[in-house]
Amino acid sequence: MRYRPFNQAGLAVSAITLALDDAPLSPPQRMALVFAALEAGINSFELEGLSPDWTAALRAAIKAAGQNVLVLTLRAQGADGALKTQIDASREQIGVDRFDAILLDDDGSSSLQAADLLNALRDQGLAGMVGVTCGRGGPALDMMTMGYDVVATPFGLRTDAGLRKRVRTLVEHNITPIGYDVYDVGVAAAAADAPKGLARLFKRSPVVLADTGPYDFLHRTPGWTAEEIALAYALTEPSLATVRVQTTDMTTLDRLAKTVERELPAGAAAQIEMARFSAPA
Repeated sequence: MRYRPFNQAGLAVSAITLALDDAPLSPPQRMALVFAALEAGINSFELEGLSPDWTAALRAAIKAAGQNVLVLTLRAQGADGALKTQIDASREQIGVDRFDAILLDDDGSSSLQAADLLNALRDQGLAGMVGVTCGRGGPALDMMTMGYDVVATPFGLRTDAGLRKRVRTLVEHNITPIGYDVYDVGVAAAAADAPKGLARLFKRSPVVLADTGPYDFLHRTPGWTAEEIALAYALTEPSLATVRVQTTDMTTLDRLAKTVERELPAGAAAQIEMARFSAPA
């Protein structure tokens, strides 16, 4: 596993962050998945909302690795009092005083209100860092002045120069970027025997390409699946602290961790750029 700086205080985060949602797993399966992540070197976990089903697994992970080693992010929902209640309940269940980061989904409707709320949570000591998860458009320029510490943004094969520049501008303003939705090519439109193994790993947007077209080369690279190339390509962006992924399969998780250690195939970056310009909007 490789690690990157997560904030200005020197916190190190694994190149991939495992998202923990309401997947239909038994308690032993949840425990096994979290410990498989730890064994693969993953020290970053993102809890989606109030998810008591993950409590035992996270408490055991903290006991095994130490709270100062793990990076725990809460992707919260709600506002005002309901949000505070959710955070307090999650902290109590997991057994932590605070989360390393708390993220809200940014719908663009009440940015100032969300910023005030998040900054208050940080001031109260409930989170070390606060921020938002952006939609497909990525971070807006006004986010640089909201007091956020971290912003999660889509960052995939079709990410254009404008979005890349805004992501790098986040770093210039001491805001830590997290990548997600790194695979956005629409594997279903490829050949009938196209690889499917890691497609479920990434939190994917419902908008995908109807035809892989210029991206067909992703399915013809020896020793790589399209999804592995997409992940390796996202990790070539040094501004990203970590990339959010999602899987309930330990074998797949192991393959993903090994992808982090691999270098992007020769010529792949140039092919991706050419495909981005050739693909339909």
